Amino acid sequence: MCLKTRPIALFALSLFFLAKLDASTLTWAKDKISTEVIEGEQPEVKATFPFKNTGDHPVTILGAHPSCGCTTAALTKKTYAPGESGEIAVVFHTAGRIGMQEKFITVTTNEPNQTPTRLLLEVNIKEYLSIEPRLLKWKQGDKPSEQQVALSCLPLHPITEVIAKCEPTGTFETRIEVVEKGLKYNLYVKPISTAERQNAVLKVTAKFDNKTERQTESYLYVNPPGMNQMDDD
Repeated sequence: MCLKTRPIALFALSLFFLAKLDASTLTWAKDKISTEVIEGEQPEVKATFPFKNTGDHPVTILGAHPSCGCTTAALTKKTYAPGESGEIAVVFHTAGRIGMQEKFITVTTNEPNQTPTRLLLEVNIKEYLSIEPRLLKWKQGDKPSEQQVALSCLPLHPITEVIAKCEPTGTFETRIEVVEKGLKYNLYVKPISTAERQNAVLKVTAKFDNKTERQTESYLYVNPPGMNQMDDD
């Protein structure tokens, strides 16, 4: 009887030790942090991911690698004794980025058979001043007609003045319509002529009541029928 049950017992024991090997001794308070910032208001987003060594042996963190160069991850030290706590400090640089950003940090340790931990910093960068659409197209030879772009801002400081101009000058006409004073505007743009292929940039400056300014832009193209605006000359 004992001989028959011994292989079963040994098998169950081996499964127990395999599970122990695979179980991480670093316990994370959270593996995801989500936040919102306003474009241009906060050049850096800082977050910390606390953890604790809940095992019975020291653990060494071999690496904490961010998913892109705009993010850094730092530790005060690498090896943590049983019961000891620590944290990974993450800094994400927001310059030049808009919308939802997901930055992963992959953490590896010296524990055998352990899958790396993936931490996530999720940052929604809200546009202070936005313009839609960012691309307007006309066909060469068609009658010049107005197209509309919508300009809006976050309700933090009202807009006191909107300035719109096209570069190079003398290629497009613009006019501005107030939709909701201080918050929303329509900008109407039309080419002076569609006889030749051309492109320009609609540059918009908004002045706010706190004496600050913001700029945004939309791209304007007059192309031959069937030609993509990104095609080379």
